[in-house]
Amino acid sequence: MMLEYDIEFAEFLYYSPTEMDIEGPFWLLRAGHGIAKPGYRVGPRRIECYSIHFVREGSLVVESGGKRTVLQAGDVFCMYPNRTYVYYRENDRDTLQLAWLRFDGPGMEGLLAYAGFKPEAPCRRGKWNAQLQVMIEGIFEELRAEGRDPIATCLELKSMLYRFFSYFIQLGEAPERDQTVKKGSIAHSMDYIKLHATEGITVQQVANFAGLNRTYFSTIFTKSAGISPTDYIANVKMNKAKEMLLTTSASVTEIAYSLGYPTLFAFTRAFKNYHSLSPSSYRKQNNSQ
Repeated sequence: MMLEYDIEFAEFLYYSPTEMDIEGPFWLLRAGHGIAKPGYRVGPRRIECYSIHFVREGSLVVESGGKRTVLQAGDVFCMYPNRTYVYYRENDRDTLQLAWLRFDGPGMEGLLAYAGFKPEAPCRRGKWNAQLQVMIEGIFEELRAEGRDPIATCLELKSMLYRFFSYFIQLGEAPERDQTVKKGSIAHSMDYIKLHATEGITVQQVANFAGLNRTYFSTIFTKSAGISPTDYIANVKMNKAKEMLLTTSASVTEIAYSLGYPTLFAFTRAFKNYHSLSPSSYRKQNNSQ
């Protein structure tokens, strides 16, 4: 329920983060929504966390870092810690409605960057829509609930907030992926391969993970890593095979199946092609040294 304040009618909803919240990359602190009164103006002010403000109706002027931006219904701005902001109604003729979510945590700046925000460019156009409104109303309802177990509330909010950020990030401007690859995409793909190589992943699956066409992905992966993705997957599996042969008592058959090979023969053939030795011979030769 909204209450009347000096400059607005608003509902403020507060959350006290649990230890489980603070162990994560971000956590909610406060949320709310309001209707501005004539003469509505906030700031200059600084906050010690991150605050995402949605313009639901009307127009809002935001001043920060020497820049003045006029936002319209559907636009969003984000306040970053320890930066000065002023925001106010552009005029008193039109109704101004805002909603906001306030967060903190070490992962917040990265999440906002994925959504297209930067400290020096905190405003974005056209982020608010009906689906986002439903998500935020759900968060409000969870904060309004009384008598809930704190851990249950924490987990429910985490679920809602991860869905919110997943969708919010998708609303950002997609990079021209057919022309350029985000810095770190190949490194992330290599990490993905290391994590899942023993599960029988294919180059197509890795390309899908990177969000790229298979042919283009193979080309830029080979150029960046100096090895094709097919060979890199094989390298990861062979290195794991060597590790298991030398540091465990697992049988060769067990190792073959653990690494995702369909048969012992397929593993033995791949290993011999790679090392010019059978797995058993490799183990015997290196354990005798």
